[in-house]
Amino acid sequence: MKKVLLLAILAGAGWWYFIGSRTISDAHVVRFYQDYEHALLSRNPEAICGMLADDFQAISTTSVGGRRETSTQNKVQTCEAYNALYQSFALMGDKMGGMLQLDSKYSIESVKIQPDSKSAIVDFKSSLDVAGTIMNIRSRSTDTLIRRNGKVLMQHSEGKAKIFSGG
Repeated sequence: MKKVLLLAILAGAGWWYFIGSRTISDAHVVRFYQDYEHALLSRNPEAICGMLADDFQAISTTSVGGRRETSTQNKVQTCEAYNALYQSFALMGDKMGGMLQLDSKYSIESVKIQPDSKSAIVDFKSSLDVAGTIMNIRSRSTDTLIRRNGKVLMQHSEGKAKIFSGG
């Protein structure tokens, strides 16, 4: 009887590790972006970095003041960029006499769960307004989300962003 119980436990653990903890659903995708927005507005770059897969890669084209630049970043570079962004927000807030208000909106335009249910391709739009009209960021990306050990992670993102001020 103990052997049957042990075998059942091992079978359940094996199923969880190889299948259950690695499949992704629409609900996982929705929750991922809710958590992302919460980390963004909570000024928590560590939480955002924790949402990126170790092999994360981002390709982005950013437009600022009529200039366009395309860059590729891995997880470490992306985390450094988030840390620098929040440090700049803190410095701007200090110069203005308080904490800058952050306002965010996003929409999930489409979700395509892959046939093996191990990844999702997401068309994502977002906006971030910093202190009203001081800085406005509008972006659209195609993100690849995966699920490892029960946690949804972003593995790849390719998109465009426009940064401007004045509404």
